[in-house]
Amino acid sequence: MRITERVFLYGALTALAAVVFVRASERPATASAEPAPADLGPADALILTGKSGNLTLRNADGRLAFGEQATAKAWSVGAVNSDKVMKLLLKSERFEEERKRLEEQAKSKDEEFRKRYGELEAKYKDMDPKSPDFENGRKEVEGFFGEVESWRKEISQKLQKLQAEQMEKAYREMVSAVDVVSERQKVDLVVRFVPTSQTFESGNAADAMMQVQVRTFLRYPEAMDLTPELMKELSLKDE
Repeated sequence: MRITERVFLYGALTALAAVVFVRASERPATASAEPAPADLGPADALILTGKSGNLTLRNADGRLAFGEQATAKAWSVGAVNSDKVMKLLLKSERFEEERKRLEEQAKSKDEEFRKRYGELEAKYKDMDPKSPDFENGRKEVEGFFGEVESWRKEISQKLQKLQAEQMEKAYREMVSAVDVVSERQKVDLVVRFVPTSQTFESGNAADAMMQVQVRTFLRYPEAMDLTPELMKELSLKDE
């Protein structure tokens, strides 16, 4: 290549490089940002096609509906260890006070019976069976034991009635607290359950099988357990 041709080529390359540099400097510098996630919608419904027909998803009062039936909705679900909550409620001071009053009433009556039994024993223990007063004594003693048996039956019924009333009261309080917690956390359905980790309280095979049956879930997300929040609402302390 001759000198004049080389000079011309170098000059052209220099001019081209200058043009590219100027254009690059005029173009605004922009950083390539990650694409922002885009929402789909707003839309009245979303239609999903399928082999058995289309499925329409829509918003029904804040819940995902997949049909026209009132039950064709996606419900949020929670669970409560009702066994634990009920036992803690029944151990509370106000329930124990009710049971204590009944127990004191029974204890007072038992002391009265012991005193009367001692008097009857002293009165008739040495009586001759041939005595004319023996038959009256026998009837008096039998009447006493009948009175004792009647009282024991009555106090047992009172205790069972009190226990039933307390269980219902505790249940109503638990349900009311569940309503409060569910409204707060936007939960639709709350079921009773026993955690799989809870120790079995059984002394025989039948009791052990019952412990298995009351454990509704074999696996569940911890987030659905509302028991800690419910205990706070009821001011209960874990043992």
